[in-house]
Amino acid sequence: MANPANQHQAARIARDLLVRRLPGSRRGTVKAHLQRAELIAESIWRRWQVGPYQWQAKHLRWYLTEQTKTLTLGTRYRHWLTVRLLVFALQTDEHWLPLLQGPWLRPTGESGKLKQGRPIKRPT
Repeated sequence: MANPANQHQAARIARDLLVRRLPGSRRGTVKAHLQRAELIAESIWRRWQVGPYQWQAKHLRWYLTEQTKTLTLGTRYRHWLTVRLLVFALQTDEHWLPLLQGPWLRPTGESGKLKQGRPIKRPT
């Protein structure tokens, strides 16, 4: 897919990526994920002028590190969940997820390796 011409096109592409993969109505959690996906895409486009299909792990890591550093721990965690959904939608999860480790992995802000638990619920 071609590089988007502006931040609004990048936001629309990111939203469309998740719309097709998130089950449920467009209320509550799904709506919040879609809004955060648009915000993420706009921020990355303003910095690097690349759309979701041209993203690299460094773009998402920059977003999580720089753009969310002033947010509360719980909000950073919710942005991480949206980033994770975008990574799954782009089908790069096995390569990028280890590169996106950081204090945003838990709502408490604690860093460290995640324990094995219930498998990640991947959107279909």
